[in-house]
Order: sequence, then C-alpha cells, then structure tokens
Amino acid sequence: MFVVIALGISIAPYFFPPPYSIFVLVMIQTLFAVLISRAIGLPYWWLWIQGGIPVGLYLGVALEFNPLWALMIFVLLWLLFRNVFSERVPLYLTNQTTRQALKKAAKELSHIQPKIHFMDLGCGLGGNVVFMSQQRGVELSTGVETAPIPYLFSKLSSWIGGGEILAQDIWKTDLSDYHLVYAFLSPEPMPKLWQKVTDEMQKGSVFISNSFAVPNVEPTDIWQLPDGRETVLYLYQI
Repeated sequence: MFVVIALGISIAPYFFPPPYSIFVLVMIQTLFAVLISRAIGLPYWWLWIQGGIPVGLYLGVALEFNPLWALMIFVLLWLLFRNVFSERVPLYLTNQTTRQALKKAAKELSHIQPKIHFMDLGCGLGGNVVFMSQQRGVELSTGVETAPIPYLFSKLSSWIGGGEILAQDIWKTDLSDYHLVYAFLSPEPMPKLWQKVTDEMQKGSVFISNSFAVPNVEPTDIWQLPDGRETVLYLYQI
C-alpha cells in the first residue's frame, strides 16, 4: 500500500501543487485502492469498502469522532454481516429474476415430486423463503440464517408472508427432507457444502448455487439469467 501511495504522490504534482494536505493523500490512496480492486476483479461491493473506509477514517479524525460511535458501528456491522467473519460468506441478496428461476426449477421438479420441500441455505432477509412458500406445489419452504439482524428481519417476513425461518447453522441443517436446495454463498464453502449435499440429499433432488460453481463438478445445467448482474445459476441434480 505504501508503494501505491508513493506512486500516487509521484503523479500528484501534475494535478495538485505540493505540499499535499492529508486530505489529498487520503484521496490518492482511495483512488488507487478502488482502481486496483477493480483491476484484480473484486466484486463491486468491495469498491465501496475500499473507497469508503479511508475517507471515513479521515473524517473521523478530522471531526474528532468519538471512538464509542466506531465501536457501535462495528457491533452493528457484526450483527448484520456476522457470517463474513465466521464463514467468509457476505450478505448476498437474491433478486426477483432469480426467484422466478427458482419458481421454474420447482415447477420442473414437480413432475417427479408433487410436494416440494424448499430450503434456502443462508436465507438473508428471507425473501426467497416467503416467495417459494407461495408457489403451487411447494409444500414446505424453509430458510436458515445465523446473522442476527438478517435473521430477525427474515423471521418477521415469514410471519407476515409465509415460510419458516430457523436460526441455524447451515452445517447443522439436515437436507435429507428437501427436494430443492438453494445457496448464494461464496466460493469458500462450496467444496464442503457439496460433500454435505451429496451425503444428505435424496436421489433426484436438485441443488442450485447462485454464481458459485462447485469446483471440479460438472453441473447438470447452467442458467444464464437476463438480469443486470448477469446472474448464473448452477444446477446439480443428485
């Protein structure tokens, strides 16, 4: 990072006359952090992190920000993104286009399994669970979530819209009773999750992973969705 800042300082005279204020140095560091993150292919949400943290730290020092507020913000972020620390799984939200694809998958599966049990591993805010609970042929729609704030939000959503939300670790969730299992996690847990899926799910059931393929396993089908994020669903029939 010091090399990046030094490079920025060497270029800065073409745009800003020296000596440089702390603010200019912070902006140089922020710009290069964002550019490097983009160049190495990090997800877009990382660009906000790389751009926001340096500026936030600068403003905190400049405004003599009370450290207790920083602690409160950290606790709030932990309650919201706890799984990032424990499982390296961020809070990804499923969009409506993907939900329509889940509906399609359930409809196709209903030809061999008329009463489908759906499971969302890491259900976030619970939208998928509520949506699938309202679909014809879906007898049971369940989601598991351990991050406190998403769990509470999804629990409230299920009380209103339908489905069941459990405060449960995905690794302690028995998948043997589910015919359609969906996950939108990260590359990190996929090998371990695939082992769990193949050990527990019934023959003929379907596992769907949003965006992250199981390494070294050929999917049964791949669906490219027509949404803004160019979502790819990897379908694995057990």
